[in-house]
Amino acid sequence: RIMTPADAARAGSSYIVVGRPILKAPDPAAAARAILADLASA
Repeated sequence: RIMTPADAARAGSSYIVVGRPILKAPDPAAAARAILADLASA
């Protein structure tokens, strides 16, 4: 299934795989931080 990391966490996922949104971002570290912040709010 494809969904946002926060939606996946809310749905009870044990693992979340994130690749392209971080690897292809102009600032991968900032992209990873944004995803982690999104997960923290889940």
